[in-house]
Amino acid sequence: MSISFPKNSSRSPWSSFPRRRETSLFRFRRASIYVGAIVFLSLLACSFPRPNPLLEGPNLKDFEQAGPLTVYNRTNLFDYMNGEAETYLPFGFRLLYVSVVRTGKSDSRMVLEIYDMSTPDGAGGILKKYSNGEGTSLHGIGDAAWADKGIVLVRQGNYFLRIFPDPSPESEVRPTMQEMLDLARQMVLLF
Repeated sequence: MSISFPKNSSRSPWSSFPRRRETSLFRFRRASIYVGAIVFLSLLACSFPRPNPLLEGPNLKDFEQAGPLTVYNRTNLFDYMNGEAETYLPFGFRLLYVSVVRTGKSDSRMVLEIYDMSTPDGAGGILKKYSNGEGTSLHGIGDAAWADKGIVLVRQGNYFLRIFPDPSPESEVRPTMQEMLDLARQMVLLF
């Protein structure tokens, strides 16, 4: 079967079919689908988790992790600090990362606690609570830092860090204040 068209005809073979007109409602629906797809893909891209340098094991100069990393949440925080946990919860506590860190130079050990407080205000509130007594405010470490008699406290964004000598009997050499400050300086670079 063959289709022939008259010569000198300006009409195409498809012009005999009725043409559908786009209504404003149809254009609105089509635009809504495009916008919805763009928003969905944008939200999907934002939902991919960022790598957590704490879980991957941070690469620190002159320091190494001397034991396992333990992570606590709102449910089991009381297992780590019975009685003191109530202090952290109202400030937006989410997670606590605890590890023992050993220096490469003196083989001293210190406990590194990193609290994810959800917001900078929560981390700042905890820092303020612990730094009200004696001690020294430190400049150049994180957003705010404080030190006193063998403890260093730092706020960096949503995080509150607490560094102090390891109290376990295996720890024979106490870290110096300079070693704890060096660890704090390196840790704030991760956030």
